Amino acid sequence: MVTRPVFRFAPSPNGALHLGHAYSALLNRHLAERVGGRLLLRLEDIDTTRCTPEFEAGIFRDLEWLGVRWEESVRRQSEYFATYAESLRRLERQGLVYPAFMSRGEMRAHIVEREARGENWPRDPDGVPLYPGLDKALSRRKREALIAEGRPFAWRLDMVAALGRVGGSLAWEEISTGETGQCQTLDAPLSDTPTPNPSPQGGGGHPRVDADQDRRPSVTGEAGAKSPSPLRGGVRGGGTRIDADPAAWGDVVLARRDVPTSYHLSVVVDDALQGVTHVVRGLDLYAATAVHRLLQRLLGLPAPAYHHHRLILGPDGRKLSKSFGDTGIAALREAGETPETVRRMVGFEAATNRAP
Repeated sequence: MVTRPVFRFAPSPNGALHLGHAYSALLNRHLAERVGGRLLLRLEDIDTTRCTPEFEAGIFRDLEWLGVRWEESVRRQSEYFATYAESLRRLERQGLVYPAFMSRGEMRAHIVEREARGENWPRDPDGVPLYPGLDKALSRRKREALIAEGRPFAWRLDMVAALGRVGGSLAWEEISTGETGQCQTLDAPLSDTPTPNPSPQGGGGHPRVDADQDRRPSVTGEAGAKSPSPLRGGVRGGGTRIDADPAAWGDVVLARRDVPTSYHLSVVVDDALQGVTHVVRGLDLYAATAVHRLLQRLLGLPAPAYHHHRLILGPDGRKLSKSFGDTGIAALREAGETPETVRRMVGFEAATNRAP
């Protein structure tokens, strides 16, 4: 029996959708339709203080206006905290997580002291200093005492122990959808040749898509391929093997005292429970895939294929954020723009060679 491919679009309802979300949603829908697959909608709302019903309703309105349809029902992560907590307990029983008590100030002071001695403190792919991990030396009794007295803590993955448990190498399959280059200016259609790097300010204050090829990750397959295999007509196999390096992230946070999960933990659990076969998301999450592959291996979960698509950047050259009101889908709609205009703004039609 042939299983239909399953894609998902998973925004967080903590702000209005912007052009970057529009591109990702349209691309997921296009790929699902192209291969006769399914498109699911997931709301990643584990931050219950910032995520609101109003933002959730806005996501539905924006997607419907863009013409993006998904299968019911919508999965809300906030309704599955018990499921994530059980996965965390599985890792705890294996001795792979520990309560980390150092505050940000304590971490900063420790790292400043070490660097003052001439030590080059390691940083993760996002440039954040790695957690010192001094808590791993605490006895079980001391940990329990600190928790009992109400000391704030986060559950962190013991990266050394985790890598020792899985043994061998980790990798993921990276597929291509026919996108060319990382990105380029919004007012020029995507072509087979990347365009030169545009002016940092773009034009007219609109967001742009950066053409800086130097920041594109090096993708090398087992046979030395320099780019992932294309998703053309089918999605089963044929991708490029990407070696994963979860150690670069150090002891990542998997949960906190007041929130029994994290993005890393909940996303791998959800993808498995929802039967997601293809994760199509932004290039900013490329490096994080290494952590997800590690968690999948530790929890015995299946590994989907991945595609990390180009990013749409703002006039300042940075990734769009929900604070950019003028790039919000709702703001564009209220300004009189049409769904067709939005698709052209993100170069979607040219990127997929057909109207979505």
